[in-house]
Amino acid sequence: RRDDGEALYRRSLYTFWKRSAPPPAMEIFNAPTREHSVVRRERTNTPLQALVTMNDPQIVEASRHLAQRALRQTGAAFDAGLDFVTLRLLARRFDDTERDIARRSYEELVDVYRADPAEAERLLHVGDSLPDETAPAAESAAWTMLVTQVMNLDEALNK
Repeated sequence: RRDDGEALYRRSLYTFWKRSAPPPAMEIFNAPTREHSVVRRERTNTPLQALVTMNDPQIVEASRHLAQRALRQTGAAFDAGLDFVTLRLLARRFDDTERDIARRSYEELVDVYRADPAEAERLLHVGDSLPDETAPAAESAAWTMLVTQVMNLDEALNK
């Protein structure tokens, strides 16, 4: 059960685990069954895992917070914002190829959210915390999705 108020985020650290029926997200990430001791977890990366992480409200909300923090601290400078995000999530900056891919993705996302402001607002209101109303909605939504993509990289999830 999900808590609310001050206990909302504290509660997310704990999961009730039944031996016969583990939580679905844990099963998707190949968590051990706990019937035997496991020294090392199996490392996997499947499309279903990506689907879970990209649609989980906590991931989207966390992405929004990091995106809006990057916007507040770096302004409209794309490269500075991207460095802000990647240093925090990956402990490194993107190389030129990765940076070009991220820039194209961001530009496409901004166009989508400028064309559909209601969708941008809907994305920005995922989760229980309120979005930063001072940031432009289309840019904030585009950065949120870009951060979600970076969070979903194998090196962010598995290392």
